[in-house]
Amino acid sequence: MRFNPLNTLTGRMVLVTVVAVIISYTIAFAIYANERGAALRRAAEMGVADRVAYAVERLREMPAPRRTIVAESIRDFNTRFNVSATPEVEQSAVAGPAGRIARGIEERLAGSDVRAQSRTIDAPSRRWREARDRARFDRENVLPRRGPDDAPTVRATEVTISVEIDNGAWLNARARLPGPRPAPLSVLVGALASVIIVGIGAALISRQIGRPLADLANAARALGAGQSNVAAPVSGPEDVRRASTAFNAMAERLGRQLSRQRQMLWALSHDLRTPITAIRLRAELIEDDAARQRLLASVEEMEQLTEQALALARAGASEETRVRVDLAEIARTLCGELQDMGINIRAEANEAVMAECRPSEIARALRNLAENAGKYGGGGVMRVYRGAANEAVVEILDDGPGVPADQLAKLSEPFFRADTARTSSTNGAGLGLAIAQAIAEAHAGQLVLANRSPKGFSAKLILPG
Repeated sequence: MRFNPLNTLTGRMVLVTVVAVIISYTIAFAIYANERGAALRRAAEMGVADRVAYAVERLREMPAPRRTIVAESIRDFNTRFNVSATPEVEQSAVAGPAGRIARGIEERLAGSDVRAQSRTIDAPSRRWREARDRARFDRENVLPRRGPDDAPTVRATEVTISVEIDNGAWLNARARLPGPRPAPLSVLVGALASVIIVGIGAALISRQIGRPLADLANAARALGAGQSNVAAPVSGPEDVRRASTAFNAMAERLGRQLSRQRQMLWALSHDLRTPITAIRLRAELIEDDAARQRLLASVEEMEQLTEQALALARAGASEETRVRVDLAEIARTLCGELQDMGINIRAEANEAVMAECRPSEIARALRNLAENAGKYGGGGVMRVYRGAANEAVVEILDDGPGVPADQLAKLSEPFFRADTARTSSTNGAGLGLAIAQAIAEAHAGQLVLANRSPKGFSAKLILPG
């Protein structure tokens, strides 16, 4: 089975926390970028308005013949000026960047005729070309040489402005406003660091919760598998500590109760054998053969029922130590013993299949299943193999009449016997499958019973690998 971190509490909490932080940062970045872009655009527009207004004020103080030369000599990064007898802009825009720039100039130059228009253009990136020229200058230690204009284009806003200097003279300015700028690298690095820190914090918190819960689940699984003296570590947050404390108290009470029941069953087993043995001895003294045989048959049935009932009550409660054994070896040994007893069961277990279990209990469960196949199916096959999920499987197959589908779920109930040809010729207490199922559940496994097609029966004892 492949490990999926999203199936754990830690994995899911980290994923949800990181996704939530990323979404919140994305929304914050969108708002920040919009506000930052608007602020930069307003600053650029006001800068253009101030430069144009300043140029008009200076030109008004100069003689008319010098204005053209002075305007064209002004060096500005984003703005170019010229003086003409007619304005380049016939009608001013009311809204947008052009309208805001025009209003800014009018506020500084009260009473001046100001016209402005804007348009969106794709222009070469000046920042890219400056970076290229600086790199070339550093490399060659000479003034940069102008090469082919291979700079990438960017989307920008070009504003054309016309301001009346005096009668018959206009200052025309063409300015390019910067396009949208990416978020600063420091902001992105800070966001990434925040996501990592929050993810680590979520992992630590969820681990403090998840580890005690995992220990509690392991303790519950061990208790369900029949282990004694099971206790979950009391650690983690207060809620988890209370759950672990309650589980430990429950496990202790359950252990004491099971211990008392086990002692009672052992005493009952010992006390029942004495009267049954006495009845058998008295029956042997009866001279009437027919009466003696009928009484001995009843005593034998009583003895068998008592032993099986006690075996069911003790199933999974054995003090036997769990060890890792080869189920194939157990199957081969068991089939050999059953064949010596006249039960036609053969083993198909050529490869070792290891599992941790109580060997005696597993052998008892497999013996019950094999005897059922021999009695009701005329014999069968005991196969040992690995399942699809790497679990250990021992399957007993027979070619008998099977069991009605509506009775399959009841087969493992105590004292239930299917009313079919499968049980018509053989008496029994109806506890063999119940014992096998109790042993399987005590090993955290399961017993799967099913009919075969077109006939036959299958009993699978599945144990964790």
